[in-house]
Amino acid sequence: MKIIDTHCHIYAFDENYIKHLREKFIVVGVSDDIDSIFKVIEISKRYNFIIPSVGYHPWKIKRGLSVEEKSLLYDVVNKNDVKVLGEIGLDKKFVKETFDKQVEVFMFFLNLAKEFDLSVNIHAPDAWRDVLDLIIKHDIDRAYIHWYTGPLELIDDIIEHGYFIGINPAYKLQKKHKSVLEYAPLKNILIESDGPYNYRGMFLEPKILESVVEEISNIKKVSKDNLLNILERNFEKFIG
Repeated sequence: MKIIDTHCHIYAFDENYIKHLREKFIVVGVSDDIDSIFKVIEISKRYNFIIPSVGYHPWKIKRGLSVEEKSLLYDVVNKNDVKVLGEIGLDKKFVKETFDKQVEVFMFFLNLAKEFDLSVNIHAPDAWRDVLDLIIKHDIDRAYIHWYTGPLELIDDIIEHGYFIGINPAYKLQKKHKSVLEYAPLKNILIESDGPYNYRGMFLEPKILESVVEEISNIKKVSKDNLLNILERNFEKFIG
């Protein structure tokens, strides 16, 4: 059974690395801007284990989307086998100064998700409640909040709406994220690498998820095979 990496910047890895993932992994390749969107789509056409995700990272947003960019994004979704929008979202922690523009862009993507019945792959540091309120307001059916380090009490609201929480290998170093892993029920968990990224000396990449599966099976007291089955079912629900 394959390991599913639900949030990975796959376009930033070289071709040789990508080739060696196909036997063991399914990867949701998120994008950050227009250029990376086309890179992810091209890679997904060469490797069927990569699921392209179309998005615009909050860190990249300096202004609202132009009419031409909105039209381009609409066409990309309409003309390709796109099932997921991401990385999209809001960020009050690192780029609070562009928050108004982030909301504008996020709303555009949520409307796109609703029109095409797409899943959303969300970034939300210090904007956890803002993001949740907006996806509920837009009646989004399938959402994944990646690398969740928000309030534990908000997890109950996320679960109530059937959304998923992203567990990243950073729980090994991040006490808050470890508490999220321990609190959240398995039926609402998906795992990710968010690679390629160096977090406090830990290199995040899809391959690190092999040890993550082993550790989560111990923390949650389920067998590895059972955990992989649960994660696969969760992913099927997320992807629609």
